[in-house]
Amino acid sequence: MKEQLQLLWKLQTLELQIEEAQKNRATYPLEVERLQGLLRTQEEQQEAEKRRIEELEKERVTMEGELELENERIKRSQLKLLEIKTNKEYQALLQEIDRLKADYAGFLERAQKERVEIEGETATIQEHMAKAERDIAHWQQTREEIVGELDPELMKRYTTLKERRNGIAVVKVKNEGCQGCYVNIPPQLYNEVQKNREIIVCPNCHRILYWENKDGD
Repeated sequence: MKEQLQLLWKLQTLELQIEEAQKNRATYPLEVERLQGLLRTQEEQQEAEKRRIEELEKERVTMEGELELENERIKRSQLKLLEIKTNKEYQALLQEIDRLKADYAGFLERAQKERVEIEGETATIQEHMAKAERDIAHWQQTREEIVGELDPELMKRYTTLKERRNGIAVVKVKNEGCQGCYVNIPPQLYNEVQKNREIIVCPNCHRILYWENKDGD
């Protein structure tokens, strides 16, 4: 029975590992999608900034054309094109274009750094995903091997307890207390549990009690 109890504890531990890994695996695609969303937002912002600059450049060309025409019309008055181009509206436009270009250059630099970071995070998550898949496959195989060694009736009992006790059927005993419900157990029962010779359940939560002997006895 001692061996069966050890197998039950291994099974419990393994199934919890599998459950945790499956939960993590489910979050990885969501995290990748979030990072991809950041990249899409960045690209959309970059395109919007680029279009804004292009629109202002077109406006500048149009305005310069108008100024050239105005220059032709006022040549009779001996005015210079330079004097025409001191027009406040035109100068304000040039300043806005220069500012936007400077901002855009800074944006591109920051965007490139962010892209590298996002791609690095994505690669790390994908590595975690691959590892989780490998771990789950390995643990599930090990689980099947353990189940094959367990007494069928004991396995049935274990499964029923898991369903009734929030997924935890086997718990350790420590300091004369059940680590499932944290209620103290009678001294005589505590002594019997330490022998690992039979299936003993907690009088309170009815989970199977397991004594882990670190000395290996």
